[in-house]
Order: sequence, then structure tokens, then C-alpha cells
Amino acid sequence: MKKCFMGDDGLDERQLLLRGDVYKHSLILMMALLLIDGFLRDEGIVWAQGMWGNILIFWAGMGLALVEFILRDILPRSRRQNSLYIFLGLCGLVLAVLIGTSIFIGHEPLIENGALNTRGAGLIQAAVMLGVCLLFIGKRVYDGRRRDEE
Repeated sequence: MKKCFMGDDGLDERQLLLRGDVYKHSLILMMALLLIDGFLRDEGIVWAQGMWGNILIFWAGMGLALVEFILRDILPRSRRQNSLYIFLGLCGLVLAVLIGTSIFIGHEPLIENGALNTRGAGLIQAAVMLGVCLLFIGKRVYDGRRRDEE
């Protein structure tokens, strides 16, 4: 059982400290956004319909964590985890295309009664996914060019 939780994962102390900082930052952001959302709902202000406010808060925390992982060069545990960023971008692209066609064909708004509806929240979610993927690809290209120059 000890091996399951305390296994040697090959990460040095710097990597572990950076990972802890990233998780701390995303947790603080999500807690602050949940607190703000609670205050707004208590005053009768709804900024996203239904559960979409909580989903967007989750994606804000996840987006921050993934962007910080990429920019701080925190190593993934395996090569397969690099494909997570590409998969996330593909999902974001599909989501953006589906919602975009739904909006343009049906001429439906993104905001109803002063709050984001399903399409608006989905479009923001797709933008976060695509942004993380594009940052990952850009960082890989930048690092490759920098290595070639040296």
C-alpha cells in the first residue's frame, strides 16, 4: 500500500514544489470565484444560468493550472500526458464549431435575461480549452527554436 501512495515518480524537489504552487494558486482562484459567486447570488445577481457558473469556475481554475504548468516547464509524468493538451484543444475546437454553428444557424443569443446561457458558457469553455492547447503548441515551438539556436 505504501508503494501506491509513496512511489518513486522521478520528480525532483523543484518539480514537486512547483506542482504544489500551481495547485495552491488554482485552489485559491476557485475559492475566491466561488465566494464571489455566492455573494452575487445572495444579492440576486445571476451571471450564468443553472450549473454553468460552477462549471466555468472549475474551468477557470483548471485553465490557470494548465497554463502555469506549461509556462513554468513543469514536466509531465509521462510522454502520454503531453497528448492531454492536444486532446483538450481538439475537444475545444469541436465544442466551438458546434456552438458556433448553433448560434449562426439559429441566430440564438449568448446571453439571455442578463445571464450567460448554455451556448455562451460553452463558448467560454471552448476558448479556455483552445487557449491552453495553443499555448502548449507555441511553447513547444519556442523551446525547439531556442534549442536549435544554442
